[in-house]
Order: sequence, then structure tokens, then C-alpha cells
Amino acid sequence: MSNTGPSTILGDLGVAPGNAISGFPPGTVTGTIHDNDANALQAASDLVTAYDDAAGRRTTAPITADLAGRTLVSGVYTATSSLGLSGTLTLDAKGDPGAVFVFQAGSALTAGSGSSVRLVNGAQACNVFWKVGSSATIGMASAFTGTILARTSISLTTSATLDGRALARNGAVTLDSNTVRRSTCATSTTSGSGTPGGTPPTGPSGSQATPGPGGDAGDGGDSEAPGTSTGGVATTSSVVRPTAATTAATPSTTGGVLTGTIVPGAFDLIYRFEYGTSRRYGRRTTPGRLPADATSRRVRRALHNLDPCTTYHYRLIVIPRSGRRVLGRDRTFRTEGCAARRPRRSGGFAG
Repeated sequence: MSNTGPSTILGDLGVAPGNAISGFPPGTVTGTIHDNDANALQAASDLVTAYDDAAGRRTTAPITADLAGRTLVSGVYTATSSLGLSGTLTLDAKGDPGAVFVFQAGSALTAGSGSSVRLVNGAQACNVFWKVGSSATIGMASAFTGTILARTSISLTTSATLDGRALARNGAVTLDSNTVRRSTCATSTTSGSGTPGGTPPTGPSGSQATPGPGGDAGDGGDSEAPGTSTGGVATTSSVVRPTAATTAATPSTTGGVLTGTIVPGAFDLIYRFEYGTSRRYGRRTTPGRLPADATSRRVRRALHNLDPCTTYHYRLIVIPRSGRRVLGRDRTFRTEGCAARRPRRSGGFAG
């Protein structure tokens, strides 16, 4: 298990057997790091069970190598070889929050840069599963969704987010400035659509490892937030969307305080600031959390170890538990410490 950059794991992290964990810090883990302990060993065993369960499910329909532009309902979708995503895949639960989506890739899974998985009409990240016959690669700045069950390795490239879990059987999980978020399924009041019966095996902290409710989660990325149910199908017309406003910063010589205001609306969310010396940013603060709320909330984050007399760009980012990211506008501030200009002497002569 390795990491580069300021990755954030909103959940647990572990490895078994062995204890090869590196990159934390600078990465942060809000849960527990399981370094070849009893929980990690149990999770490794549960992963085999979950992988075999997903691999053994009867196919609903075959799928082509690229899922971009498709809208799929619950079911089991099988690719005999590799599986890719070059754009946006939409998963439609048809108003059933218990709808399960299982993807069986015979070999590799590759999500391209900027790709995303959208959840609509009650679909939940904890009910999406990707069985990968070899290794999975999630591309730069993509917003991926679901539990990845890979026979070999999983790589999340720069700034990719995962609303789900990354579980590798025989290889490494590699991160690079990512956000991986564990979410919890809302209770379904319907009969569901294929969650397995019996008692599911558990992961490092008791989360279910087989296809069904449960799982570690990521950013939420560009997923569409489910709305209220009307005639058995969820709509988004009455959902109160979150808002984000980047407000003025207070600079110091080697740091500053970034501020913003958020109206969470109908969703629990996480937030953070991105900052850097250009609009490419490149750095980000530790995330914070806010519950669903219709009132405006002021947030702030302190920065340290900045260069004096330097202009920095920054913006506020809001990530709902289930919904599209909301971006505050770009603003700038300049750190203090610029050398004071000396007054010019007046010219003249005498005599």
C-alpha cells in the first residue's frame, strides 16, 4: 500500500500479509491503519469470498470494452476481456435504493482521465461492484464509483477520486493525491435487486465485503444526487443543492487563512480548499465535514509554509455524499514580507 501526495482516506486502510505501507503521511486516514493485524487478515480472506461471489454471478448482459455514454439499470454486466471508461457512465436505479450493479471484467479495468460514474434515481455507490480479472487503473482527475475487487493491483492516478473501496487480492494499491471515501447505504424499503442472502463477510472495521450495502467511499465526484420519489422513480426537481462561495483570505508572511461559506442543502458533505501559485492549484487542505443543513455555514482553513511576497490562487470545493462537486470561484491573495520600497531622494545642488 503506497501513496504519493496529500491523499485522504475517509475510512480504513490495511495490508495483509506483510506490512508494506508507505506515504502516510503525507496522506491522511480518518479511520484505522491495519498493518497485518487480525482485522487486515480477515479482510484479505473476505476479499477472496467477495471476488468469487461477484465473479460467479449470472450475466444479465454482455458489455463492450468502453462504457462511456451508456445508461444501465441494475444487473450483472460481463466483458470477456478488458473493460474501459473514456467518458461518463450513468447507473439508473429506477427509484430502488437497493439496486445492485455488478461489472465483470475478464482482465483489466481502465478508467480514462476525467471519466466519471453518475448515480441517478436512487442508485448508491455501496451497491456498485467491479470484479477485475487482472489490474485496475483509475485515470487522472476521474470520479469513479463503487467497490473495486481486483485480482492483482489497483492504481489511482493523480487527483482521481473513488466513492467506494479499492481492494486488491495479490498486488499493490497505489495512490497519488486522491480522495477515497467510505459511504453507507441508505436503508431500502423495497425488495432490492439482487443483494446476496446470508451473512456477508466483513472488512477491516465490519463493513460488508460482498456485493450489497456497505463500503469505503471516495469523493462522489460528478455523481448526480438522487432526489425525492415520485411514482416509484426518483427525481431531482425538489432537491436542495449545496452551494459554495470562496471568500476573502487573510495573509501572513509565510501562510494565511482561507475562508468560505457553504449551504449544505439536502446532503451531508465534505469540503476542502485547493490552492497554489496558478489556477492549476496543485495543493489542497485537509477535508472537513458538514451535515445536511439549509443554513449558511462559514468554513476556514489555515495555510503554512508558503513563500513570502507571493501571489496564491485558491478556491473552495464542496463534495456531497451523493452528488456533483460544487466549485467556488477562484480568488487570490498575496503573502506578506515584500521588502519595503525606500523613498527616492530629491535631487539638488548648493552653491
